[in-house]
Amino acid sequence: MSENFRNNKMATLVEKVHKTPYEQINPRLPSLSQKGCTVLVTGGAAGIGHAISRAFAEASADRVIIVGRRPEAVTKGVASLRSELDSSFQGEIIGRVCELSDLASIDQLWDSFAGEGIEIDVVVLNAASFSKGKPLLELGVEALLEDYQVNVVSSYRFAQRLSKQNLGKKKHLVNVSTISIHKFDTAAHHLNYAASKNAAALLLQLLAREVSPDEIQILSFHPGAILTQPARDHGHDENSHPWDNENLPGRFAVWAASEEASFLHGRFVHAAWDVTELQSGKARSLIDDDPQLLRVGVKGL
Repeated sequence: MSENFRNNKMATLVEKVHKTPYEQINPRLPSLSQKGCTVLVTGGAAGIGHAISRAFAEASADRVIIVGRRPEAVTKGVASLRSELDSSFQGEIIGRVCELSDLASIDQLWDSFAGEGIEIDVVVLNAASFSKGKPLLELGVEALLEDYQVNVVSSYRFAQRLSKQNLGKKKHLVNVSTISIHKFDTAAHHLNYAASKNAAALLLQLLAREVSPDEIQILSFHPGAILTQPARDHGHDENSHPWDNENLPGRFAVWAASEEASFLHGRFVHAAWDVTELQSGKARSLIDDDPQLLRVGVKGL
């Protein structure tokens, strides 16, 4: 994402845009505390997911569950996170292996929680499938469906399983989305990624119409331009962009799972947007006055 886009477009809603963490999303703030909560992060072993897992641990979550499809990556992620946390963290960090393209694997994961008496309070949907860079008509049905299985179907199944447990207690569903759902040229060679992530954001947006934020608070957000390993695998390096700090979306995810973000139920925002501006002033007025603002839809209708 270019700095020009950030400055010229983002500022239409908020004036202050961040590239690094700031105090209002500090996970150690009492208002953002996750004490008493069990948090599950898909794709939580590395990159943005690791930063999210760390931020929830810093917010005093009782338990952070890192979910990934490769056992060695999950084991490494858990060990790395434990080593990064200071002695103030009194919770538990555990890892679970799950193949998100397989509904049976997802159900096995949730069934294991039920068997162990583990109830989930917060689900962060961070894992994603990013198909090969090919024109859509050359991609093939199998690759197309793999993106949709991981990015859309697994998101639905996690939401469904979350809704069926921990009844009577408010839960949170945080979806790590992408700018590509509304600015398609940012993933010009991976259009199925944009299409499937758009579908996931729309699905959760529609789910939020049926589910009260007092039951499950739902929010999707673009994490920013982060130099993750997949970004490196696609040829990027430290000099490719003015990258954002990974702890910006990491800590924003904690804010998104707080009461402070309840007014954004069912909407899509950017992690870089200043949360104080979102909560008050012009931005809040625009959000409150327009039910379609920050939602997936057809512009002009």
